[in-house]
Amino acid sequence: MERIMLVEIQQGDELRARYRKAEERILDYDPKQGGAYYTRLDIVYDLASFDHDEESPIVPMRFTDAVYKTRSDYELCEAVNILSVKIGSLDIEFPIHVYGTVIARDSLDKRCVYLFRRAREESQTINSKDESLVLTGPKRGLALIRDMYVEANLSIKGDETQEDRQLSKGMLTIPGIDRRVLTKCELESCSLSTRLSTVDVMYVVVKAAVEATISLEVLAGEFFGEITACTSSINERIVLHDRLARITSGERIAPTIPLLRSVVAVYVKEKLLLTIAAHSEDGEITKCIDYNPRVNGSTLDEVTVGSTVLRLKIVWSIIDF
Repeated sequence: MERIMLVEIQQGDELRARYRKAEERILDYDPKQGGAYYTRLDIVYDLASFDHDEESPIVPMRFTDAVYKTRSDYELCEAVNILSVKIGSLDIEFPIHVYGTVIARDSLDKRCVYLFRRAREESQTINSKDESLVLTGPKRGLALIRDMYVEANLSIKGDETQEDRQLSKGMLTIPGIDRRVLTKCELESCSLSTRLSTVDVMYVVVKAAVEATISLEVLAGEFFGEITACTSSINERIVLHDRLARITSGERIAPTIPLLRSVVAVYVKEKLLLTIAAHSEDGEITKCIDYNPRVNGSTLDEVTVGSTVLRLKIVWSIIDF
C-alpha cells in the first residue's frame, strides 16, 4: 500500500513538472498585455502533451457526397470567415517586411488552421495600416460552437543595419455561440496589442453556415485580374485571386486559376456573391454572379468575362465533426 501511494505521489510530481514546463513555453511578458500572458492556447485537456504546432488534418468537402432525405438528417452550425488581418498601429515607421504565422483554432479539433504563413525569405511588405496580410487560409470551413482562437507570431525582417524584431505574439478569442444568441450574420473585429504593434482582425460570424469550396479554370482566352467573394448580407470581400499570374487556356487541359483562398462560409438562407474583374489592353471588365447555397453536391457554371471563358465549380458541404 505504501509503495502504491509513493508511486502515485511520484507520478503526480512528474505530471505537475511536465505541466509547468509546457506552461512556460506559452507564457510570455509584455507591458502592453499588463505583464505575463499566454501567447498560445492553454485551455486543452492535457497541456503537457498538446502539440501546439500540429496542423489540423480535417479537409474541406467532407460531407459533399452525403445524402439527406430530410432537414432532420443534418445540423448546421455557425462559422467564421476571416476577412483581414491588419497592422492597425505600429511603434515604428512603415514600410515593414513581415513574416511568420497567423493561425486559427476552431471547435472541430483545436489544431492549427493556417491563415497566413510566410518564411523570412518570403516576407510581405506592408506599407500602411490599411493593408492586410495576404491571407492564404483557412483551407476549410471554421466552425464556431465554443470559443475560437486566433494566434499571431509575426516578425519584422531586418536588413544590414537592423536585426529582425518581433512584431506581434499572442492570442485572440472569438466568442463561441454557446455564450451568445445569433439572429443574423455579424461583422466583428478584435485586436491584439503586443510587442511593436496592434494587430486588428476583422471577421464575419456566419449563421447556419455551409462550406463553399471554389475552383476556376480558363476554358478560352486568358485571365489576368481579381476574383473576390462575399455574401448577400455582408459586402466585405474575401480576396480569392489577385493577379498572381496571367493564366492562359491550354489546348488539352484547362489551367486552374491559382486561388489564395478557396473556402467561404455562407448562411444557407443567403447567397454567395462572386465578383470577377478581368484586365486587358482595352480596360477592365467586371462580372458579378450569385449562387444559392446547398448543403451538399456541387454547382457548375461557365462564366464569360469579356473574351475569357471560365469554368466555375462550387462544392458544397456542411461543417460538422
